[in-house]
Amino acid sequence: MLSSCLSSGLTDLRAAHVHNKGGIYSSLFNLSIGIERLLKAIVIMEHMLNNKLTVPTKKQLKAYGHNINDLYDTCKSIADKRNVKLRDRNALNNINQDILNLLNDYANTARYHNLDSLSQSHSNKDPLEHWGEIMIAILYKDVSENQRTKIISQASAIANAIGGITMTVRQGLDKRSLTTEESLVLPALHDQSTKHAVLRVITILTPFRELISTLSHEAYGLGGSQPPFPQMHEFIEWMWDDRQYVLRKKKWP
Repeated sequence: MLSSCLSSGLTDLRAAHVHNKGGIYSSLFNLSIGIERLLKAIVIMEHMLNNKLTVPTKKQLKAYGHNINDLYDTCKSIADKRNVKLRDRNALNNINQDILNLLNDYANTARYHNLDSLSQSHSNKDPLEHWGEIMIAILYKDVSENQRTKIISQASAIANAIGGITMTVRQGLDKRSLTTEESLVLPALHDQSTKHAVLRVITILTPFRELISTLSHEAYGLGGSQPPFPQMHEFIEWMWDDRQYVLRKKKWP
């Protein structure tokens, strides 16, 4: 389930754009669940190793709720004790922090935004709007100006050619009505942004593969005939932050 959620989330993310809003929702849903389970697995393994293989109580785990940021910080402490390199969450660059914050919000409350929006008292930020802001930040940080200019020029030429015979009824991620040119250019720009977004998510998660591997191997030293829990790193062995490989890949694992 853990591996399936992460791989489905990355695949959906890679295909998501302004005209495929469902892909954004399913990506956020699967990634938030997959990351939460990955981090909780680490917390459980650490507890077992430190407490004669007894598992944490339901109450102890429930204390974390669905808070991905708190779980990340706990795993950072676990990594520090075992000399596993894992960046402090607040030391991540601004965009990566924003991705984690969105996933944390989605895991806790934002997944219900569409229902909550029917209430006059709702105050949660629209996850689509939040994701759109992240896409813009990635577009200007990770995508070259030449690539952006090329995409915009091509869309502008097509829009000018069909403008007199075309009516566009579309909304952006911020619910604003799109022009014909924007409707043409945004999917292509998002395609460039999402490949880098996938790379950023994998860059965030890759160190946890080493941490969970370290905990799994430590279990062999307990003297039993077999380790007390599965070799969890095998579930995410496909996760490598090879830049060129990740940017080319569209389906995971």
